[in-house]
Amino acid sequence: MKLREIQRRVASKMHVNVNMIKCRKAKKMMKDKLAGNFLQEFTMLWDYVDELRLKNPGSTIKITVNRVTPHSPTYFKRFYVYFEALKRGWKEGCRPILGLDGCFLKCPFKGKLLVVVGRDGNNHMYLFAWAIVEGECIDYWE
Repeated sequence: MKLREIQRRVASKMHVNVNMIKCRKAKKMMKDKLAGNFLQEFTMLWDYVDELRLKNPGSTIKITVNRVTPHSPTYFKRFYVYFEALKRGWKEGCRPILGLDGCFLKCPFKGKLLVVVGRDGNNHMYLFAWAIVEGECIDYWE
């Protein structure tokens, strides 16, 4: 949201005139708060992976992090999910055609969401694997 839009919304909804400096500070505070939430959620990612593996035996769930030195903080690299139930469903009820698609993630930590889809008997898309990666490359699916 642009600063002029923030200023306009505050004026129309709260009937308060604010200058651009206050709008800039408020926008920066919100961005910092959102980035903090991402960092907190990153620490919970390991629990999410463990829970997925516990509740979905036979599934392929991989997470890769990068650490520059043994004592440096970890940085998220990629996350891959392929549930066993979706594997069976694709093998039993879908055509042997695969499609790969991706989209950009627009958040403080950039990346791409890649998905693998098939076609079911009704000619609908059947999602069965997805990954979050730094970029679109075949190496990321290994």
